Amino acid sequence: MRKMEKDNSLFSHFSELRLRIIKTIIFFTVSFLVLYPFSNYLFEILLHVVGGKLNLELIAIEIASPFIAPLRLVLFLAFVLTMPFLVFQVLSFMSPGLYENERKFVYTRSVIGTALFLIGILFSLFIVLPNVINFFQNIGPNSLIISTDISKFLSFFMLVTISFGIAFQVPLLVNALIFFNIIKKEKIKSYRGIVLIIIFFIGMVLTPPDVISQILLAVPMYLLFEIGLLFSYEKKKPSG
Repeated sequence: MRKMEKDNSLFSHFSELRLRIIKTIIFFTVSFLVLYPFSNYLFEILLHVVGGKLNLELIAIEIASPFIAPLRLVLFLAFVLTMPFLVFQVLSFMSPGLYENERKFVYTRSVIGTALFLIGILFSLFIVLPNVINFFQNIGPNSLIISTDISKFLSFFMLVTISFGIAFQVPLLVNALIFFNIIKKEKIKSYRGIVLIIIFFIGMVLTPPDVISQILLAVPMYLLFEIGLLFSYEKKKPSG
């Protein structure tokens, strides 16, 4: 009897997981279909935001690039739009197995994490990318015009924006490590110097090989680390 109940419970969990995966796929697909008719317009907006005031020209080396690049951009934007929905589905699936204080912690941090992910993307889009392109342009001759392949430009954009979105999760990582008693708050404080070195190393790995983008990633990461440390607390054991 117990084995049957256990099997039914396991089947119920798998069915729920399957349903939530399907919902997420549908949400992503709908987002893509809504955005796709505006793919060229969205690419023009991206180009204007990143290099509108700079001498930046895009060329297509491959015949299919003018079609594929906007398509990739729409897929990327659909993924970004789906992230909050995906986080909600994961939390809803995990929620029954968490204590009340754990549930509150996970929900609030997930909302904050989603917001930080989007802020990281916007920061890289409006601050980092224009400044990086401007930096490379200014170190060359005054008459220099940057001409790059449309596919390489898009890959560069996606690498930088996703890197910043992930990097901006640092305070949540610090919160989680301390909340779940994986490491003590005082211990992390004593490792500040090592953390700073690790952050600059991460900046070197995640960003393109230029000092400007590495600094623009490392400095906010360290500030977010300190903010995460400031608002961290250990989990209280459930009563009873």
